[in-house]
Amino acid sequence: MNDAMDCLVLSEAVAASLDDWHAKPALAPEFTLRELEELKVVVVPIELSYKNITRALKERTVKLQIGFMKRAKDEELDELLATVEKLGMGFLNTVFCGAKCVAVGFNPIYSADDLRERHQFTSVIELVFRDTCRRVEP
Repeated sequence: MNDAMDCLVLSEAVAASLDDWHAKPALAPEFTLRELEELKVVVVPIELSYKNITRALKERTVKLQIGFMKRAKDEELDELLATVEKLGMGFLNTVFCGAKCVAVGFNPIYSADDLRERHQFTSVIELVFRDTCRRVEP
């Protein structure tokens, strides 16, 4: 990755890898319950940070969240959870746009409130990507 805009390129690449799920990159996703009859998958960049490694190198960290939303019944929960976990763990140690996925988290693994109040399955995978690049002084 070469600059701050690459976090958007990274989110597009991750979304493209989830093409079977019709994933889309988004900056501010919002759906109505009616739109969630089918599983919606969105990839959102949430953090970009830098850390000096040496005078010449810096480490860049990009965090993405992948949201899974679907109108669901209780009996669908096991299958949806298994799908989300399998997809999330599939990213660990993969490389997109020159950055390696070094961590995968699930927060929430599912939202009990959404399920109870709206009959909506909501799960979020958080991916952490890192790479190193040359420092460029302003």
